[in-house]
Amino acid sequence: MTRFCLLVFVLLCITRVSNSGRLTDKCLAANGRCGRNPGTCADTFDSGWTQQGICCNGGPCCQIIGYSCGFETEGAPCIFFDSDQDDFDWTRRTLETVSKNTGPLSAAEGDYYIYIETSSPRKNYDQAILTTEDVSFPVSSWCLTFQYHMYGRSIGDLEVFAGEKLSNLTSLWKRTGEQPDPLLWKNASITIPEYINTVITIEGVMATLAYGDIAIDDITLNPGTCSINN
Repeated sequence: MTRFCLLVFVLLCITRVSNSGRLTDKCLAANGRCGRNPGTCADTFDSGWTQQGICCNGGPCCQIIGYSCGFETEGAPCIFFDSDQDDFDWTRRTLETVSKNTGPLSAAEGDYYIYIETSSPRKNYDQAILTTEDVSFPVSSWCLTFQYHMYGRSIGDLEVFAGEKLSNLTSLWKRTGEQPDPLLWKNASITIPEYINTVITIEGVMATLAYGDIAIDDITLNPGTCSINN
């Protein structure tokens, strides 16, 4: 009888709701890890981890933090920054772009988005690059999603690269030219493989004319792989 009661207690510890109202097995299914008891997730796994419940040992259930950039507030923190290695910067905008017959009429989400303005003084094939090189990510694969808009008779390239910091990056996703149903925003979903020191860039490249404004909005980066890549 004593052994049976002990077994029941152990099973309850594994499967029942923890003190914070979350199931330990759900924490593990979401790639959570048990932190030290006592202690915080940062104490155990360094920065980039947040508590999402309590493990059976009384320590915190820790999961990697996700990130998002919606561009609704000017100067708000975002993991993607304009690179100092490009030709020009992305521009934050609401409503339509300056040039007619190119760019979106409004944001994909909220009121603001960012885009590459390809009017003069831009030169053919100039690049605008967003990068995460100043961010230290926990080691994990990642699912990068964003919405993009490519409308105009001289649309260049929109491309995503990833890899190790201080190394050559690999192209993981690319769109070139005006897209089907060009007035509509499209969804991108890209799995970023696991690297030790991950860096991700989103690069907009203009073509040869001013009618090439490319826009992006509603960026998210969450740990794990994307269920669909497109």
